[in-house]
Amino acid sequence: MVASSFGVSTIRSAIFIHKDFTKRLFKCQVIYAPLHYVDQPSAMIKLCSKALEAGIEVEYVQELIRKRNLVSEKSPLHLENWPWPLKIYTLGRFELLKDGKPIRFFRKVQQRPLSLLKAMIALGGKEVRENQIEDALWPEADGDIAYDSFKTTLHRLRKLVGYEKAIQLHEGRLTLDEKFCWVDVWAFEHGLEEAGIYWKDGLMDRAVQLTEKTIQMYKGPFLGREIELPWATSLSERLRSKFLESVEKLGLYWQQVEHWGKAIECYQRGLEVDDLAEEFYQGLMNCYQHLSQKAKALSVYNRCKRILSSTLGVAPSPKTEAIYKSLLS
Repeated sequence: MVASSFGVSTIRSAIFIHKDFTKRLFKCQVIYAPLHYVDQPSAMIKLCSKALEAGIEVEYVQELIRKRNLVSEKSPLHLENWPWPLKIYTLGRFELLKDGKPIRFFRKVQQRPLSLLKAMIALGGKEVRENQIEDALWPEADGDIAYDSFKTTLHRLRKLVGYEKAIQLHEGRLTLDEKFCWVDVWAFEHGLEEAGIYWKDGLMDRAVQLTEKTIQMYKGPFLGREIELPWATSLSERLRSKFLESVEKLGLYWQQVEHWGKAIECYQRGLEVDDLAEEFYQGLMNCYQHLSQKAKALSVYNRCKRILSSTLGVAPSPKTEAIYKSLLS
């Protein structure tokens, strides 16, 4: 979302003044962290959020947030560049960042704690019951063995990530604390939910901007090309469905306003991530047809037909065939 409550120039000026004042304090050997001239952390959080949205003095603002230990009451999921202690990427791959640096995993023994983290996210990441985790990771074990395995694995996971409070266990339920953790799945679904409100209210510029930004987060299926796991299937299918719907909605919008180039970019971006989405081929064919680029439209059809046949063993749908026939007429 664009920094709208504050003008970009105003934010830039405020951050510059703060940065300059901080340097003067350093020269006077005054401790940086307190900065008592800012009496309301909520105001500072708002200013920092807007600065990060606008890309103003990002490294400085991130350090300011860390030094002052600024914690927003409402987790700023839309700000991937907020200095989260832990960032977890699951769309198209699995990657775990601690304080902005990737955690490297070299031993097989670390895989079970990571499986626990993945299962937590797949099951919602909040208020996940212990027995759900046990059933997912130790389906063959009896109650006591599964419980002991769960407790041991949770301890190892907390030790691995280095932030014990990031993974809360309360009354038999596990939660990833949003104050510590940013998860791409959460940011993706939150962004599309907010964009949906804009679409519904007819705020097209905001809806388009936020939808474009959010679909960029989707790099592929949940957990990428890992072996298909039963407990991950539901979330993976839901996320893919939301991605397809969002790309299609955006592409249709660009077609309706006759921005054919934008629509083509949108569908091509979608196919880069999911080349089995037949709706995107249909959209591309329509765009090229309106631009009188018949050869490109036919090329898209042939690609669609080839990929569907080789991957799924199916032919294009009647709708795709209808568009193809209209190109030949």
